[in-house]
Amino acid sequence: MKVLVLTPRPLWPVHDGATVASARCISGLTAAGADVTVLSMITEKHLDSGMAVSGVKPEYVNDYLTVRADTKIRLLPMILNLLFSGEPYDLTRFRSAEYSEMLRTLLTGKHFDLIHCEGLPFALYLDEIRSITTAPVVLRAHNLEHRIRAMMSVNDSNLFRKYYLSVLSRRLLELETEAARQFDAVVPISETDASWFRSIAGDKLVFLSETGADEALMLPEPPPENPKVGFIGAMNWQPNTDGLKWFISEVWPEVTLKIPAATLHVAGRGLRQGATLPSGLNIFNEGEPDDARKFMAANHVMIAPLFAGSGIRIKIIEAMSTGRPVVATPVAVAGLPVENGRELMVASNPASFSTAIIRLLEEPELRTLTGRAAVSLVKERYHNSTITARLIEFYKKLKHGS
Repeated sequence: MKVLVLTPRPLWPVHDGATVASARCISGLTAAGADVTVLSMITEKHLDSGMAVSGVKPEYVNDYLTVRADTKIRLLPMILNLLFSGEPYDLTRFRSAEYSEMLRTLLTGKHFDLIHCEGLPFALYLDEIRSITTAPVVLRAHNLEHRIRAMMSVNDSNLFRKYYLSVLSRRLLELETEAARQFDAVVPISETDASWFRSIAGDKLVFLSETGADEALMLPEPPPENPKVGFIGAMNWQPNTDGLKWFISEVWPEVTLKIPAATLHVAGRGLRQGATLPSGLNIFNEGEPDDARKFMAANHVMIAPLFAGSGIRIKIIEAMSTGRPVVATPVAVAGLPVENGRELMVASNPASFSTAIIRLLEEPELRTLTGRAAVSLVKERYHNSTITARLIEFYKKLKHGS
């Protein structure tokens, strides 16, 4: 089966959750027997963080093509869009004549059995794709974009940003609703998102395909005398930066008061060595790690303090796959089949968040029990080859109209 995958980001290096989700799915499709060609955008966000990777071809794809796309947020076009357009500016930025030209060249020069789109930006290209090929076109939805902006609007204290985010949320809701009914199928990566798509997709197919992990294994802990807490996430994504600021100001002081030797290690895409982090005690900037799993394993506890999000928190699954206990907000664990106190700890306010971290740092037996339960869940539910084998079978049926 020949599959063309369209992505709004490069596949390498794998430094953030969205890239992990794309790379895992694509590598799994290849392992399941698909012949995969990928056409990726490389935006200024990736170039600014040192990800100028146009010459790097992942070994798990047959052909890998990249196109530079200018998606930079500009104030004047954003204001004009707000005043005179009904389209969401967040997505219109992904319109690219160069990408469109390369896409047309691929579709006219080679036969594909299915077009797999990694995210809502490719709703902008759907009519163009349909004008060239009759192959099924599938939307793999990493998130409900409208829901994220709505949450961000609720949490924002700036009145203009609050208004703008609410408008953006409404526009994204309209586009996501339309996309669910126009793509041949939607493949969400969380049950919560899948339920929403099923409710509005009409007669279109919705197939849940969660993001998997390639391995799950209890990795050795760092020395116990140096209690370490870790955070990893793309620092050019607003919910991550907002969540980290909240954690450092509202939670971390209580942790260091109780455990003065505790250190917080922050890593992620867009976080350059030497970049300024919110001020706090014992906080270290680790930059962009070469290996996210090694970074996670180097900490005793991982945190996920998110207050806006959708889809599935891939970095939580990654941390659980190493046996590291995670303390997370309810928003961060939405869509995960976890129980508070079993595979991880769920905390909704500063007091419960700090209490959970302190308990885990002070009780190695609790870390071990939680880590083992987390690894077991990942093995049972999130094995990547099993997940993508089911997806390729769904694609084969879709191709044949059954």
